[in-house]
Amino acid sequence: MTTSASDPARPDACPEPTGPLRRPGRRRWFVVICLLGIPLSLVGLDHLADATLSLPARHLLFPSRSKIRHESSEFDVEVLISEQGLRDKQRSPTPPPGGTRMVAIGDSFTFGWGVTAEQAWPSVVERLGGGINETTEVINMGFPGASPNDYTRIIRTAIREFHPEVILVGTLQGDDLIQLVEQEPPEVAWSDRVRAAAFPTLDRWLRPEPSAMESYRSVFLKSQAYLRSTWTDEQKQRYQSLSPGVRQAYESGLLNPSLLHTAIVNPRRFEAPLDEGPRWHTNATARWRRCVNEWAAACRDARIELYVVIVPDGPYVSAAAADGMAAVGYVASSRLRKTTVFQDIVSDTSLEAGAGLINPVAEFREAARGDAVGGDYFELDGHFTPSGHERLGRAVIRAIWPPVE
Repeated sequence: MTTSASDPARPDACPEPTGPLRRPGRRRWFVVICLLGIPLSLVGLDHLADATLSLPARHLLFPSRSKIRHESSEFDVEVLISEQGLRDKQRSPTPPPGGTRMVAIGDSFTFGWGVTAEQAWPSVVERLGGGINETTEVINMGFPGASPNDYTRIIRTAIREFHPEVILVGTLQGDDLIQLVEQEPPEVAWSDRVRAAAFPTLDRWLRPEPSAMESYRSVFLKSQAYLRSTWTDEQKQRYQSLSPGVRQAYESGLLNPSLLHTAIVNPRRFEAPLDEGPRWHTNATARWRRCVNEWAAACRDARIELYVVIVPDGPYVSAAAADGMAAVGYVASSRLRKTTVFQDIVSDTSLEAGAGLINPVAEFREAARGDAVGGDYFELDGHFTPSGHERLGRAVIRAIWPPVE
């Protein structure tokens, strides 16, 4: 019988080599390691760069080094934006030695709408706050039109770029809660969230340059022309019932079109939460709790102290300011100046989240008694005058650094 060379019965027969049978498995592992290892390595390198490289902050909130004029029928100021993209002076990435660094976050009332940067309440706190021989630095990260849905993102930016010890969130009495009920939280695409989380450095490097800022009056002129075209006949009649001076200011781009447009389409906006009662209260509380819990968690993780500052809004504290809003088209009855619903929601949920609370509403109401001209608020625009910013700044100082008796 003839046997083949591979016959196992032969004493000199060798087993079939097994090496080639294992190679496909090794190749699969190699592919898996490459597919997982290379992206993970890139993520690690990006995070290492984020932790070690000091990238200059630019365009944080506004296009860097912008310079525009803010003109209305009641004020005329120049707005300067820093290289970092804030309405503030250039700030070091690290806090001053031996001092306290704060960041103030909020909407146009924090930004300093209608006043100089030096008159805005964060600058008042920086100028007058702190103890003896203590340097206090307050970085203004206010952004006109921002709402509580935006503040988590701004807080995280503030922590990453400036490493503060304290964050002050200025929430506009009434308006911020109304916005939360009116709006749904903005949806961020999952791909954008993954990119920002995995590649924070690359994400900032590849972010496109923002377009230059346009003067407020130019924007207002365009906006008012469009908004007027959307009104119903009833809304047009309501607009025509306003005084010629108000209409002239609006059509000349000298009055905030969003303010007047809202008055025309929803004149009871200030009153609506009081009319709707418990249902509105429950909805607003749930939405506010979600926001403040996010802020508190971000600050807690970074070991930063969080204060929620209630920014008093004119119709809720001053009869003269309410008259100004009525001149623009709103309904603003005296019951607004007695309600505590907005302060109660903000106070209860903020303290529940472990945040400090600064509530100067009673002080503003007391100051407005007998004030026929609304000294803390511009009559038609509704924002703080320099007097209002000074009053709020001093209230914040007293809350954080109580006077020694």
